[in-house]
Amino acid sequence: MTAAPLGADEFAAAFARRGRALWLLAAAWVGRGDAQDLVQEVARIAWQKRASFAAGSDLGAWLAQIVRHTGANWRRKRRPVAGGDWPEPQARAESPPLLAFDADRWQLPDELARALQALPEAARAALLLHVVGELPFAEIATMLDMPENTVTSLARRARLSLRAALAPAPAAPAAPSTAALRRAP
Repeated sequence: MTAAPLGADEFAAAFARRGRALWLLAAAWVGRGDAQDLVQEVARIAWQKRASFAAGSDLGAWLAQIVRHTGANWRRKRRPVAGGDWPEPQARAESPPLLAFDADRWQLPDELARALQALPEAARAALLLHVVGELPFAEIATMLDMPENTVTSLARRARLSLRAALAPAPAAPAAPSTAALRRAP
Protein backbone atom coordinates (compact mmCIF):
# COMPACT_ATOMS: atom_id res chain seq x y z
CA MET A 1 0.00 0.00 0.00
CA THR A 2 1.41 3.40 -1.00
CA ALA A 3 1.39 6.27 1.48
CA ALA A 4 -0.51 9.41 0.55
CA PRO A 5 1.65 12.08 -1.10
CA LEU A 6 2.67 15.14 0.87
CA GLY A 7 -0.09 17.71 1.14
CA ALA A 8 0.37 21.23 -0.21
CA ASP A 9 0.90 22.83 3.22
CA GLU A 10 3.27 20.11 4.40
CA PHE A 11 5.25 20.30 1.15
CA ALA A 12 5.47 24.13 1.25
CA ALA A 13 6.60 24.15 4.89
CA ALA A 14 9.24 21.47 4.27
CA PHE A 15 10.51 23.25 1.18
CA ALA A 16 10.66 26.61 3.01
CA ARG A 17 12.67 25.08 5.90
CA ARG A 18 15.26 23.78 3.46
CA GLY A 19 15.21 26.69 1.03
CA ARG A 20 18.58 28.18 1.98
CA ALA A 21 20.44 24.88 1.72
CA LEU A 22 18.76 24.12 -1.60
CA TRP A 23 19.68 27.57 -2.92
CA LEU A 24 23.31 27.06 -1.83
CA LEU A 25 23.49 23.76 -3.69
CA ALA A 26 21.81 25.31 -6.72
CA ALA A 27 24.24 28.25 -6.71
CA ALA A 28 27.13 25.82 -6.69
CA TRP A 29 25.73 24.03 -9.73
CA VAL A 30 24.58 26.90 -11.93
CA GLY A 31 25.85 30.13 -10.36
CA ARG A 32 24.18 32.74 -8.22
CA GLY A 33 22.30 34.32 -11.12
CA ASP A 34 20.43 31.14 -12.05
CA ALA A 35 20.18 29.56 -8.58
CA GLN A 36 16.70 30.85 -7.83
CA ASP A 37 15.43 29.61 -11.19
CA LEU A 38 16.90 26.19 -10.50
CA VAL A 39 15.32 26.07 -7.03
CA GLN A 40 11.94 26.94 -8.57
CA GLU A 41 12.41 24.18 -11.14
CA VAL A 42 13.29 21.78 -8.32
CA ALA A 43 10.11 22.81 -6.48
CA ARG A 44 8.06 22.05 -9.60
CA ILE A 45 9.73 18.67 -10.14
CA ALA A 46 9.47 17.72 -6.45
CA TRP A 47 5.78 18.67 -6.40
CA GLN A 48 5.11 16.52 -9.46
CA LYS A 49 7.05 13.59 -8.00
CA ARG A 50 5.90 13.95 -4.40
CA ALA A 51 3.97 10.68 -4.61
CA SER A 52 7.31 8.87 -5.11
CA PHE A 53 8.68 10.27 -1.82
CA ALA A 54 8.79 7.45 0.70
CA ALA A 55 7.11 8.50 3.94
CA GLY A 56 9.60 8.41 6.80
CA SER A 57 12.55 9.14 4.49
CA ASP A 58 14.61 12.30 4.76
CA LEU A 59 12.86 14.95 2.68
CA GLY A 60 15.97 17.17 2.70
CA ALA A 61 18.09 14.44 1.15
CA TRP A 62 15.39 13.76 -1.45
CA LEU A 63 15.21 17.46 -2.38
CA ALA A 64 19.03 17.76 -2.45
CA GLN A 65 19.19 14.82 -4.84
CA ILE A 66 16.68 16.54 -7.13
CA VAL A 67 18.81 19.73 -6.99
CA ARG A 68 21.96 17.78 -7.94
CA HIS A 69 20.32 15.95 -10.81
CA THR A 70 18.45 18.99 -12.13
CA GLY A 71 21.57 21.14 -11.74
CA ALA A 72 23.64 18.64 -13.72
CA ASN A 73 21.02 18.63 -16.48
CA TRP A 74 20.87 22.43 -16.39
CA ARG A 75 24.63 22.74 -16.89
CA ARG A 76 24.67 20.10 -19.58
CA LYS A 77 21.99 21.95 -21.57
CA ARG A 78 23.89 25.23 -21.35
CA ARG A 79 27.34 23.81 -22.18
CA PRO A 80 28.52 25.11 -25.57
CA VAL A 81 29.22 22.42 -28.13
CA ALA A 82 32.48 23.02 -30.02
CA GLY A 83 32.72 22.21 -33.70
CA GLY A 84 29.11 21.60 -34.60
CA ASP A 85 25.77 20.45 -33.39
CA TRP A 86 26.79 17.10 -31.92
CA PRO A 87 28.83 16.70 -28.75
CA GLU A 88 32.09 14.81 -28.95
CA PRO A 89 31.78 11.19 -27.79
CA GLN A 90 33.28 10.62 -24.38
CA ALA A 91 35.24 7.59 -23.32
CA ARG A 92 33.23 7.31 -20.10
CA ALA A 93 30.44 9.23 -18.49
CA GLU A 94 31.67 11.82 -16.03
CA SER A 95 30.11 11.80 -12.62
CA PRO A 96 28.86 15.22 -11.59
CA PRO A 97 30.87 16.96 -8.89
CA LEU A 98 29.52 16.95 -5.36
CA LEU A 99 29.60 20.71 -5.19
CA ALA A 100 30.86 22.43 -8.29
CA PHE A 101 33.12 25.34 -7.50
CA ASP A 102 33.68 28.46 -9.51
CA ALA A 103 35.34 31.36 -7.71
CA ASP A 104 33.67 33.90 -9.99
CA ARG A 105 30.25 32.66 -8.91
CA TRP A 106 31.12 33.18 -5.26
CA GLN A 107 32.95 36.50 -5.82
CA LEU A 108 35.78 35.56 -3.48
CA PRO A 109 39.19 37.18 -3.13
CA ASP A 110 41.72 35.50 -5.42
CA GLU A 111 43.83 34.08 -2.60
CA LEU A 112 40.84 32.45 -0.90
CA ALA A 113 39.45 31.21 -4.22
CA ARG A 114 42.76 29.50 -5.05
CA ALA A 115 42.90 27.90 -1.61
CA LEU A 116 39.32 26.61 -1.89
CA GLN A 117 39.92 25.35 -5.42
CA ALA A 118 42.92 23.37 -4.19
CA LEU A 119 40.78 21.45 -1.69
CA PRO A 120 39.44 18.03 -2.62
CA GLU A 121 35.88 18.26 -3.92
CA ALA A 122 34.22 16.44 -1.02
CA ALA A 123 36.11 18.49 1.58
CA ARG A 124 35.16 21.74 -0.18
CA ALA A 125 31.50 20.68 -0.30
CA ALA A 126 31.45 19.74 3.40
CA LEU A 127 33.13 22.99 4.42
CA LEU A 128 30.96 25.31 2.29
CA LEU A 129 27.71 23.64 3.29
CA HIS A 130 28.68 23.85 6.96
CA VAL A 131 30.19 27.34 7.05
CA VAL A 132 28.23 29.18 4.36
CA GLY A 133 25.07 27.10 4.49
CA GLU A 134 25.17 26.82 8.29
CA LEU A 135 23.99 23.21 8.04
CA PRO A 136 24.67 20.63 10.74
CA PHE A 137 27.04 17.82 9.80
CA ALA A 138 24.24 15.24 10.05
CA GLU A 139 22.26 17.02 7.34
CA ILE A 140 25.34 17.50 5.15
CA ALA A 141 26.12 13.80 5.49
CA THR A 142 22.65 12.95 4.27
CA MET A 143 22.87 15.43 1.40
CA LEU A 144 26.26 14.12 0.25
CA ASP A 145 25.42 10.49 0.99
CA MET A 146 28.41 10.02 3.33
CA PRO A 147 28.81 9.01 6.96
CA GLU A 148 28.59 11.95 9.37
CA ASN A 149 32.07 11.29 10.81
CA THR A 150 33.53 11.42 7.31
CA VAL A 151 31.87 14.77 6.62
CA THR A 152 33.10 16.15 9.96
CA SER A 153 36.66 15.01 9.21
CA LEU A 154 36.56 16.43 5.70
CA ALA A 155 35.37 19.83 6.92
CA ARG A 156 38.01 19.88 9.68
CA ARG A 157 40.82 18.99 7.26
CA ALA A 158 39.55 21.56 4.76
CA ARG A 159 39.57 24.24 7.44
CA LEU A 160 43.14 23.33 8.46
CA SER A 161 44.26 23.36 4.82
CA LEU A 162 42.71 26.78 4.27
CA ARG A 163 44.31 28.11 7.44
CA ALA A 164 47.73 26.88 6.30
CA ALA A 165 47.27 28.19 2.76
CA LEU A 166 46.13 31.63 3.90
CA ALA A 167 48.62 32.06 6.76
CA PRO A 168 51.07 34.88 6.18
CA ALA A 169 54.53 33.73 5.17
CA PRO A 170 57.05 33.96 7.99
CA ALA A 171 59.02 37.16 7.82
CA ALA A 172 62.60 36.86 6.63
CA PRO A 173 65.21 38.06 9.11
CA ALA A 174 66.01 41.69 8.56
CA ALA A 175 69.30 42.41 6.87
CA PRO A 176 71.73 44.37 9.01
CA SER A 177 71.89 48.02 8.09
CA THR A 178 75.00 49.38 6.38
CA ALA A 179 75.65 51.60 9.39
CA ALA A 180 75.82 48.56 11.66
CA LEU A 181 78.20 46.85 9.25
CA ARG A 182 80.58 49.84 9.28
CA ARG A 183 80.67 49.94 13.08
CA ALA A 184 81.57 46.30 13.45
CA PRO A 185 85.18 45.83 14.61
